[in-house]
Amino acid sequence: MVKVVKLIKLSMSSIFICLIAFFTSAQSDSDIIVASVSYEDRISEAIVGKPLDKIIKLSNFQKITDTPGYTNQPYFINSDRALAYTQMIKGEKISQMDILVYDFATQSSTNLSNSLASEYSPTPTPDGKGLSVIRVNSEGKQELWLLQLDDGEAIKNLLPGVEPVGYHVWDGTTKVLLFVLGEPNTLRLATINKPTDQGTVLDTKIGPSLWAIPNSSLHSYTKNMDETTWQLRSVNTQTNSMVALVDMPAGSVHYAWSPQGYAVTAVQNKLYQWKYGSGAKKWTEFVDLTAQCPSDISRVSFSKKGDKIAFVCVRQAPTD
Repeated sequence: MVKVVKLIKLSMSSIFICLIAFFTSAQSDSDIIVASVSYEDRISEAIVGKPLDKIIKLSNFQKITDTPGYTNQPYFINSDRALAYTQMIKGEKISQMDILVYDFATQSSTNLSNSLASEYSPTPTPDGKGLSVIRVNSEGKQELWLLQLDDGEAIKNLLPGVEPVGYHVWDGTTKVLLFVLGEPNTLRLATINKPTDQGTVLDTKIGPSLWAIPNSSLHSYTKNMDETTWQLRSVNTQTNSMVALVDMPAGSVHYAWSPQGYAVTAVQNKLYQWKYGSGAKKWTEFVDLTAQCPSDISRVSFSKKGDKIAFVCVRQAPTD
């Protein structure tokens, strides 16, 4: 039984009601499932006679959320002892988004942010003492804020000069790569100790998943190449240069990296892997999760150790 504590009903201004309706209208009800991760040699390795990429294996599936509404954007925190995620909190008249934290020891979730604003995309700060989140204020601005990890208090707008921010990833202790919404969406590099910095535009038409590439000094993102193709790319923030890595499988945009250097993405309810540096032109399907998730899988996220994965399962629409 999944326990959720400290969820409260909130009242907001009419402006904020319209804002939340805008952000949640396209977001499906979903749940988070966590599984154990292992890596196995391919059967063909002995025949080929040279090292090949491992195949990811999943086991010990555990559904850790069971709350109606949007549940998404999982991120392992506290040395993998907990999982932060975004949860829709439904009130009597309106709904909003808060940051919740699931504790693996107690098998319960606590509403961390519990505020009058909506917060998204929880990400550990470089010092591990807080979470950086996308916070929507009463004027509808999406800003990058710092939340205290102990009590969830929003204490600082990290980049007052940049909005609307959609997603982000840290690059060291002061720089942040940003997905900034617009026409088109842009990839920007900004510095938090420069509050008026609007960021340097590095690329356009990008997707929502930003990650550091394990065992490298590079980061990654996806770029919309045409009506049907998304491309996984690396970016060197020292030289502001980009390199094409591999096209994403048709039907996928979100992805995440395992610490072992495997990018993982979902197409419907199947997961695919691609090894950084392998030179492979295509992704490899490694698991069909129909039994665990009859509907689609959206985001995925790996623990820091790489022994766990969290994936978001979209709930099936009720049938008449």
